[in-house]
Amino acid sequence: MTDDVTRPFDPRPGGPPGPAAPGTTGPGDVVPDLRAGLGRLSRGLVAYGIIGLIVAGLGLGLLLYANTRIDAAGDRVEASIAQLTTTLDRTAQALHDASTTARTFTDTLDRTEAAVSAAASTIVGVRTNLENLENVLRSVSILGASPLGGAADAVGGIANAIEGLDTKLTAIADGLATNRDSLAANATSLGALGDSIDATAQRLESGVVEDSLADVHLAIVIMLFVLTAWAAVPAVGALVLGVWLRRQLELRQG
Repeated sequence: MTDDVTRPFDPRPGGPPGPAAPGTTGPGDVVPDLRAGLGRLSRGLVAYGIIGLIVAGLGLGLLLYANTRIDAAGDRVEASIAQLTTTLDRTAQALHDASTTARTFTDTLDRTEAAVSAAASTIVGVRTNLENLENVLRSVSILGASPLGGAADAVGGIANAIEGLDTKLTAIADGLATNRDSLAANATSLGALGDSIDATAQRLESGVVEDSLADVHLAIVIMLFVLTAWAAVPAVGALVLGVWLRRQLELRQG
């Protein structure tokens, strides 16, 4: 028995092999079919696009929620700033009034110090005159008797009673001078503090805080919008590409 008997029947005539059939590159070499891989790729692109659109939708919802919350926070901040501005205005006015009162009282202390110093000097002169009068009264003698001795004793008692009063009044005058200096410094400090608070109130009234919050609000909205677009654009592209690829595969199969 020869090999020709055992070979399967081939109706093609012998000779050089013809062109390779579709799906093969030659005898025994099969070309891989890409349709299954492209089908999986299209399904993956569609899934990625759907998930990306869901994420983009969540980002858009977060954008709207953040915008609403920031607007509400801005309203609360604006109301709080208005109340704070009113409080600062009243505080500045109270400090300016206190400063004015302190300066006015400083003038009163100046006049009081001068009056107390003058009283101290007057008491020194009165005591000196009383002592002189006491000596004069004691020097009066009639037939060896001192009829004015009692009056001299009374005058001497008055002089002794006011002894040291001038020193006390001088100390009071010195204390008034010291207090006047301290009160004048306090008046200056209160006025400066009132000016500073008044400037702060005017700065708040100018709307600088609201403008800063508006800038922050705009930056947050832009950032969230960019992130949402960053997720939505590739998702839409992947979804369109996946759908197109599936249609092409369906057309080829048909």
